[in-house]
Amino acid sequence: MAKDVIETTDRALSTIGKALAHPARVELLGLLAEGERCGCEFVPVVGRDPSVVSRHLAVLARAGLIVARRDGVRMMWRLASPDLPRVLSCLARLRCQRGAE
Repeated sequence: MAKDVIETTDRALSTIGKALAHPARVELLGLLAEGERCGCEFVPVVGRDPSVVSRHLAVLARAGLIVARRDGVRMMWRLASPDLPRVLSCLARLRCQRGAE
């Protein structure tokens, strides 16, 4: 039983790691840290094609990092957890500390 839990956790962390592996997705998370946004708002801000933005949002959603809700014809996106900016900050500090060694 414990092995199943560990394997599930490993898969979840791997999925999250893969989702964070692209700078555009990290940028999208940074924008969502400021608050909920319509998917249409990302295109002019990040300067990418709408289909590319949509694919990045889908990767983040599959990883459980963001969630969407429909508001009429608009898709509104937000972080799945208010703790996510703090987690990303910790990860960034780990990288900075490692680079300082």
